[in-house]
Amino acid sequence: MEQGQPSASMPVNPKDVLSSIGEVVYTWDISSDEVRWGPNAEEVLGQPTMALTHKGLGFARLVEPGVGRSRYDAIIEASGADLGDGVPYRTRYVLLLGDRKMWVEDTGRWFAGADGSALRARGVLRLERQVTEAELAAPNFTICDRSTVLQRLDELMADQMPANKSVVVLAIAIDDLDRINEDLGHEGTDEILVVVQERLRQVMRRRDRLMRYSSNRFAIILTGCLPDQVEITGKRFVRAVSKSAIETRRGVALIHVRAGAAIAPDLTRHSSALLTAAEAALQEARRGPTDCVAIARSLAPGHAATRSSRDLDALGALNERRISLARQPVVRAHDRTLAFHEALVRIERPDGTHFSPAEIMPLLERRGLVRLFDHRVLELSVHGLLQDRNAIVSINVSPQSLADPVWLDAFSALTRANPGVNERLIVEVTETATISHAEESLRVIKAIKDCGSRVAIDDFGAGHTSLKHLRAFPIDILKLDGAFTQNLARSTDDRFFVRTLLDLAQHLGVETVAEWVDNEAAARMLADWGVTYLQGFLTGMAELWPAASANADDLAA
Repeated sequence: MEQGQPSASMPVNPKDVLSSIGEVVYTWDISSDEVRWGPNAEEVLGQPTMALTHKGLGFARLVEPGVGRSRYDAIIEASGADLGDGVPYRTRYVLLLGDRKMWVEDTGRWFAGADGSALRARGVLRLERQVTEAELAAPNFTICDRSTVLQRLDELMADQMPANKSVVVLAIAIDDLDRINEDLGHEGTDEILVVVQERLRQVMRRRDRLMRYSSNRFAIILTGCLPDQVEITGKRFVRAVSKSAIETRRGVALIHVRAGAAIAPDLTRHSSALLTAAEAALQEARRGPTDCVAIARSLAPGHAATRSSRDLDALGALNERRISLARQPVVRAHDRTLAFHEALVRIERPDGTHFSPAEIMPLLERRGLVRLFDHRVLELSVHGLLQDRNAIVSINVSPQSLADPVWLDAFSALTRANPGVNERLIVEVTETATISHAEESLRVIKAIKDCGSRVAIDDFGAGHTSLKHLRAFPIDILKLDGAFTQNLARSTDDRFFVRTLLDLAQHLGVETVAEWVDNEAAARMLADWGVTYLQGFLTGMAELWPAASANADDLAA
């Protein structure tokens, strides 16, 4: 059987198919550095490797220095702002898996916190092929890693600071490397990186140190540079790169870089904190003019105090009824007409701004508070359906609420007391929730169905569910994990996997939703393959649902 042509009569296990094509999904909480992998991770990456990959830092140690952008670099350098559905990123690098060095493609979306910076990422890692001997001998395999930069910083700080001399680290990166890669390919990008490094070197003093510690990240360590000269010095490096276009064998490009600086001992006496502060300043510089050099003025605040404040703000929003809903359209694939909306919670801060869902929902789940918000979303959704008699909405229910009899009692009471709402309400549960507590989940899903509502499994395709398990659940809709649908134009493996999932859904007689659909080519492919609905940037962004934002306290129940 050829890839892309799954057999309709052949029973398939998504986990087995995912492992056979060398793919595994992951979720990365960037603030805590925790990485959660799909259940087939050991099959794809190997058991010894998995022992090191539950933290982003541990995974980074398996990445060959300087060979392609790291996942972190790809995320922070991805162009665009998170408007609620994440920002795509894509990179390719070499990963050490036991005694093998493998090329991998790493794609996904990052989701922003309140300040607009990346807070959480969800993606898929795909093994491509083993690195060849010729590639191992290439010059770009000689670049140092971050630990080497820290070691050199430690040496210079130990030497300079006892004499009351400052040490400055500049973190420098090329703007819009994704676009350059797409226009000139990896070969052209490699040539540009060599020229950029040489231009930076030409304006250095003899005692300065220049290191390239990732594919698109340079560190320049300055000793004896006065604090009031740091910005001027940084701009000298920035302007040296953009003084003229760079000609490569694949084309010509005018390159711009941004720079972030941190000064020791004014800011800190610790090398790791100093480099991290310079990298944070680099991200600030990306929001400024092309020759911007940002200087770190303070270290990042402690997570514990920040999270405690978010707890109180979120509970205050709940108690003060500062909770509202937005809706994102889900359209029929064959004619793009509206089928229903997905309801998305919006939690307002006291100053009128809103929490980012990527920022607040994982925290609420960890603290056991998400059930309170799920209950409020249910109330608001029912109120909105009563106000708008033509509306159909789906709501997300956390595993904690799914296991809570109080939530199910409230759902049953609200749908019974408000006729006409039940058949216009879809309840979305995660694939992992049905696995963790299968018997309880089955009981709750049947109860929801008995109330006359439909049930959808969200993020389907991560590899958790077996065919036997899926058959046991009376599911109406499967929502395909967007990590796979976003790469259809480039990846034959993802096309094969998505077609296999669609074939499985058709075999089970359930409808399907493709998430993260951003372009027309992907939408047409999915429609041709028989997907029922489309959701994503292409078909519509989330907008406030006024009907659900009114007071819902007087609901009949």
